[in-house]
Amino acid sequence: MDDRNDKFVSASDLARLGYCERLVAFDATHGRRSTKAQRRAQERGRQAHTAFYREGGRIAEASGKKGRCFVATLALGECEETRALRAFRDLYLRRSCIGRWLVGSYYKISPTLCIWLETKPNVLGAVKPILKALGRVAVAAVNRKLG
Repeated sequence: MDDRNDKFVSASDLARLGYCERLVAFDATHGRRSTKAQRRAQERGRQAHTAFYREGGRIAEASGKKGRCFVATLALGECEETRALRAFRDLYLRRSCIGRWLVGSYYKISPTLCIWLETKPNVLGAVKPILKALGRVAVAAVNRKLG
C-alpha cells in the first residue's frame, strides 16, 4: 500500500531514536529548529566541502592527462621512485591545504617545464639524481605510512 501522506523517516532520525525518542517525537510534531550559529556552521561546512570537491576534481583531471607533462616521469620514466612520488603526493600532500596548493602549482608549471627540459639535456641530466634522491625519500615515507 502506497500512502503518500506518510512522512519520510531519514536514517539519521532512526539513529537518533536509539538516543532520544522524545526529541525525535518533538521534532516530528513541532519541526526541527536550529540556532543561527548551527546554520552558519552548516553553511561553512557545505562551502568547505564544495571547495574540497572542486579542488579534488581539478587534481584528478590534471592527474588523468597523459603524456610527458610531469618532470619525474620525463626524467626517470616509470620506476619505483616515480610511483613513490605519486603515492607521497596522495598520502601526504593532498591531505593539507598547503600540500594541495603545491600539487596544483606543480600541475600548472610542469608541462611547460617538461617542454623546456626536453630541449636542455644537460639540465635534465642534472635533475635526474635530485629526483632519484627525492624518490628514495618518498619510498621510505610511503613504506612507513603504509606499514
